Amino acid sequence: MKQFLTTMAGVFAGLTLFLVGVPFLLIVIAAGATRPAPVPGAVVLQLDLRSALTDQDSQGPLAAFGGGSPSVMSVIGALNRAEDDRRVKGLLVRLPEVGMEPGAADEIRLALRRFEAAGKPVIAHSQGLYQAGVVTSTYMVGAAAGADSSAAQSRMVSFFSCT
Repeated sequence: MKQFLTTMAGVFAGLTLFLVGVPFLLIVIAAGATRPAPVPGAVVLQLDLRSALTDQDSQGPLAAFGGGSPSVMSVIGALNRAEDDRRVKGLLVRLPEVGMEPGAADEIRLALRRFEAAGKPVIAHSQGLYQAGVVTSTYMVGAAAGADSSAAQSRMVSFFSCT
């Protein structure tokens, strides 16, 4: 009987350690992975819009491990924070060649205008725009770069090519 109770106590202790320890370890790993990298004293941000954008961030319990695509809301939030950050000196936008959703393009265009109104330059770059139904919305985002000054507008046009 003594051997049975000792074995049961060991099984109970091991099970408790597993059920408490493993979730705790996963939480610690997830919290460490979400810590942002330090930002240098002066930085130019790069916004790559060539990957597909979702409307909102994924809210699932495993979203941190998914590494999914960026969302329009996270892009706009990052641009809003960068407007007031004195370390951010400008923005380079990489535009998609095949177009983007008109609603997302309009929201990002407005955020780019606010960013530039804060006195920070925006330069848009695209390898080319291919004839597609939503290519106009991509051009609209690119045209928002340098819309407040003719010098910035000429910089945008020199990088922007239509095919």
